[in-house]
Amino acid sequence: MRILLVDDDAPTRDSLAEYLALLGHAVTPCAEAVSALNICRNHDFEMVLSDIQMPGRTGIELVRDIKGLSFSTAPDVVLYTGHADLELAIGALRAGAYDYLTKPINLGEIAAVLDRVAEHQSLLRENEKLTDHFEEVVAEATSDMRAELSQLRQQFAQQAGLDNIGFFSEAMWEVVSQARLYHDDRDLPVLIQGETGVGKDIVAKLIHYGEDSSRSPRPFVDINCAALPANLFESELFGYEAGAFTGSATRGARGKIDLAKGGTLFLDEIGEIPVELQAKLLRVIENKSFYRVGGLTKVETDIRIIAATNLDLTERIKKGLFRSDLYYRLRVGNIVVPPLRERPDDIVPLALSFLRAFAAKRGKAFTEISPEAAAVLLDQPWSGNVRELKNAMEWVSVMHDARVLQSEHLSGFFGGMQKSSPVNERTFAARKSDQSKKVRPTEQDIDAALAATGGNKTKAAARLGISIRMLYYRLAAIEQNER
Repeated sequence: MRILLVDDDAPTRDSLAEYLALLGHAVTPCAEAVSALNICRNHDFEMVLSDIQMPGRTGIELVRDIKGLSFSTAPDVVLYTGHADLELAIGALRAGAYDYLTKPINLGEIAAVLDRVAEHQSLLRENEKLTDHFEEVVAEATSDMRAELSQLRQQFAQQAGLDNIGFFSEAMWEVVSQARLYHDDRDLPVLIQGETGVGKDIVAKLIHYGEDSSRSPRPFVDINCAALPANLFESELFGYEAGAFTGSATRGARGKIDLAKGGTLFLDEIGEIPVELQAKLLRVIENKSFYRVGGLTKVETDIRIIAATNLDLTERIKKGLFRSDLYYRLRVGNIVVPPLRERPDDIVPLALSFLRAFAAKRGKAFTEISPEAAAVLLDQPWSGNVRELKNAMEWVSVMHDARVLQSEHLSGFFGGMQKSSPVNERTFAARKSDQSKKVRPTEQDIDAALAATGGNKTKAAARLGISIRMLYYRLAAIEQNER
């Protein structure tokens, strides 16, 4: 702060000036009230610190004189004296002093007063800006918000997965069915569990958007808990008020909870959230309210929390790294996404979907996968799950170009695995034979059942003797084949 220090006693004035300078303030010393008043007329100060008993005009008279001047933002005047006189203190405050101190001045006490003055001045100047430039501030804030919303919507529309990803196995149709149920109840928090790369973020978006992502007006805001340092997590999540900490923005900042208002906050890798903040997150879920960092006002919010983790949270609870009450509150809605190796029906169709997309992006000719290449894909452990499969298809689209993906196209990506694990068409045929043993109605059977039930999928599934999930799976597979 810029501080005007007024005291006729030079030793006191010098020692106070030195102390204030050490605290980082810009100090202008002055020996008497008349000169101080002239300096105030021509310079801008946030604070005037003055002795009361001085020759000529007193500190109380200086307060009255300063109050008579015209300022855009008036400085706060703090008076001090060696006379502990209650009437003198009351007179100083009535004259308009911000605070009153007695000599000898306690350094801790004056430091506390400086903090209060700084906060008061910040509020005064912000209020002045809002008062004098109300329309401009509103227009600026509205423009910023519209730009953020537009950017978020563009990101949502461009995110791969919701419009292009395919669900081909019965296990994934079970996941989809759960996501649809949770979509209908926004008050329900959801915990998504599964290995890295299985597509937990896609499931979170399915829960949020439901059937049609392009029509959802609600924001979807994600935060990777593992990517943020613990000391930044709270301000990133809750936002902060102006002056909340050194280096903070002068107008404060909104957190992810603010950005997600009315929509969904997706906390990816929830197991990495600092333990000390887990109680605050639980209160947000329970009470629908929070406090910004450095804020005293409770902020009401309307968000749904979806969390995801690849960790065993029960083990982290045993180690004291995760709160059990937060865990049980989150898993009211619970989805476990199986790893890719446990749903082989998804491997080849997903690979083909990724391959065609990357081929179109790079102007390559790939449209099909050979039986030999399919067998190679089915033989992989896929420890990286869907993400690894997607990476493999992108690599192929960069390194090769053909209409049909062959097994030799994959050898470079898998590090020569074909030599140690040879595959042939009979291996692929055996897998297809195993899959054909499952109960799978033909396309004609499904068309007939839907026609007989007037398009009612539940009744059609019962008529065919299969589950509704299996019916959805078969319809998706038929649609994929038609493409």
